[in-house]
Amino acid sequence: MTTLAEREYFLGLAALLNSMVRHGTYVDKVIVGYREALPSWLPPLHPSKNGQAFTLPSGLEVELVELNGSLHMVHEKPKWFLHLTEVLAPEATEYYFFDSDIVINSRMDFYGEWVREGVAICGDVNFVFHRRHPIRKKWAAFARAQGREITNELDDYYNSGFLGWTHETKQFIHDWNDAFAMLAPHSGNMNEFRVFDRTAVVLSTNQDSFNLAAMITAQPIAPIGPEAMGFIYGMRLMHHPIGPKPWTRRFVPEFFNGKPPRESDLIFWENVNGSELRPLPDGKVKSKQQLLRALRFLGRFYKSLA
Repeated sequence: MTTLAEREYFLGLAALLNSMVRHGTYVDKVIVGYREALPSWLPPLHPSKNGQAFTLPSGLEVELVELNGSLHMVHEKPKWFLHLTEVLAPEATEYYFFDSDIVINSRMDFYGEWVREGVAICGDVNFVFHRRHPIRKKWAAFARAQGREITNELDDYYNSGFLGWTHETKQFIHDWNDAFAMLAPHSGNMNEFRVFDRTAVVLSTNQDSFNLAAMITAQPIAPIGPEAMGFIYGMRLMHHPIGPKPWTRRFVPEFFNGKPPRESDLIFWENVNGSELRPLPDGKVKSKQQLLRALRFLGRFYKSLA
């Protein structure tokens, strides 16, 4: 399993790892690509083949590999996955990526069942994106200009915050890097998360190219809709907070502005301290959980009266 982290996103990493072990671990190693300073609350580190590593109480090894690249972290994904697959862990049979703000809600061995059906991808919160959408047709034209065929006529848009692939389907990672190169000239400043709006041919380089890769790949894909990330009710395999992250929100002022805590906020605070990592004082975490439960309850009435 792999993820990317920098600065406060290490708090997200703690919640991700705690939730993963809580639901059965399944993976045999975690490789974290990181930038900038490592937090002081990590367990004792020791040298590893590719950087530094620590061992969780459950026995799982976590390797920390410094990321080379100056783009916004999200745009480093396709290059990082290629490095992971070809250099860091070429012997692996299955690979899983979770954004470091995700919390896992379901048994981990399901991901193994899923990825054996094809490249595992999840629907985005903005899920509907018809095959004849004018932006998608422009992507298709870019691909054909590079000699690539459109192998999958898709009507849905997928979130690059999760991806699962196997040794047999790793060509998808090459397809994503190819798609990224096609869209990069139209992307604006990739030191930013986003530059343009959805009327532009590229909104988010990493995620738009991820969707173009799904269009041009010859590998089988195994999509689940936006319910997988908790965006709608259904098969909520994980929770992925959209917008401000749970560790940055000012919950009381936001509540009185009509923005009560989300379920993903509460789930993060229920997992940030756990069996594997405890980056924050227990008292702070407990008080935050109590506050969020109270505000979520009151939000049922406050929103209806506002």
